[in-house]
Amino acid sequence: MVFVIPREFGLQMCAKSEQGSLSIKRNMFWNTIGSIFYQGCLWLMTVLVVRLSTDYQSSGMLAFAMSVGNIYTAIGTYTMRTYQVADVTERYSTPNYVALRIVTVCGGLFLCGVYAALISPTTATFLVIVTFLLFKANEAFVNVLYGCDQVAMRLDYVGISQILRGVVIVAAFSAGMILTDSLVLSLLLVFIGNLLLDMAYDLPRTRRLVGSLRPHISRRQCLSLLKECFPTVAANVLNGLVVSVSRQIFGNVYGEDALGIYASVATPCVVIQVLAQNLYTPLLGPIAEKYRHGNCGAAKAAAKKLLLLVTGVALGVSAVLAIMAEPLLTLIYGSSISPYVNVLPLALVVMTGVATTTLIGDLLIVLNHLKTSLAVNGLAFAISLALVIPCTQAWYMNGLNIALIAAYAIADCFGIAQVFRRVSQPWAPNDGSLSDDQ
Repeated sequence: MVFVIPREFGLQMCAKSEQGSLSIKRNMFWNTIGSIFYQGCLWLMTVLVVRLSTDYQSSGMLAFAMSVGNIYTAIGTYTMRTYQVADVTERYSTPNYVALRIVTVCGGLFLCGVYAALISPTTATFLVIVTFLLFKANEAFVNVLYGCDQVAMRLDYVGISQILRGVVIVAAFSAGMILTDSLVLSLLLVFIGNLLLDMAYDLPRTRRLVGSLRPHISRRQCLSLLKECFPTVAANVLNGLVVSVSRQIFGNVYGEDALGIYASVATPCVVIQVLAQNLYTPLLGPIAEKYRHGNCGAAKAAAKKLLLLVTGVALGVSAVLAIMAEPLLTLIYGSSISPYVNVLPLALVVMTGVATTTLIGDLLIVLNHLKTSLAVNGLAFAISLALVIPCTQAWYMNGLNIALIAAYAIADCFGIAQVFRRVSQPWAPNDGSLSDDQ
């Protein structure tokens, strides 16, 4: 398939890039369209690995790699994008954020590489994880550029970048699987393609907005940022572990084929999290401004609207996908998936919980209570860990969903109560915040 962009469209986009920031609505449009397309292409990769392989083992290995990749994302990005956007006083510079991202990307590769070596059931799975982590490292680095674009209210750059990345992912992965029948080589092609896109598209455009992107950070600044954001990073690692560890336990107990089947059914649910997250992301900066300048009432109202928006969108999309479960999955994967379509409805509820927890975490960052976000995700992780084995023994694949639903439901109730308690209080530089006194 060839995508042709009309010359007039390109000229219009270039003209707009010289006109400064876009409106919130246009930023929301580009952010949502780009992210949905990108995540759709990531999901399509899980479909292609089934279609271009002879069994579900490759799908299981990719699912294992993706579960480790979710953990890596929290470490590699160090959850800095929300913090970066909320830094309305510009306490840290763009070169500071870029330099720290290089540190966290490399540190995350080492830590997750060790983790992968410990939990991989086979050498082949370990190699798949390592190559997938290279792709996720590139994704983590470009995320800091997206943060710069968001601060400048130019999420059209982000949206176009994600559309281009999605095309590269599908094309490179398909070519690799067709030509080499190797998951490792296919993922390596995906990584190289995205690296070239960084240099050709993202770096030049972000540099146009912010000037120099040359990394620069003092040891004191680096340690300060690492310390301040650690509670949020730990919270996001735990957030990733809730689903990842539960799936890994399931895969180790029931085998990679079973995990591959579950992942194939559940992966489309990610559209819920993507849609919800990208609807609210452009609104985090304005909430930070309101709260930081003492307008607690307006910040509370905005937070309430976002929670209702995310929950409503997630439940609405879940209802549509649940109705379409059997024809949709059979069309994508073939008749062999039919016995497992009953897994999708509860998996959709799980993803609604993930989307809500992610929003709660971002709101707590904006509200200057990073440690509370850690408590919310820690609660979800502890509950899921306690329930996953007895629930899967009782209900097999849907037992995995039931354990996760219970974990997120309890954690989200606690988190929502904390958000409304915190937003009613004036801003104060406590709890590992964006303080100005260091």
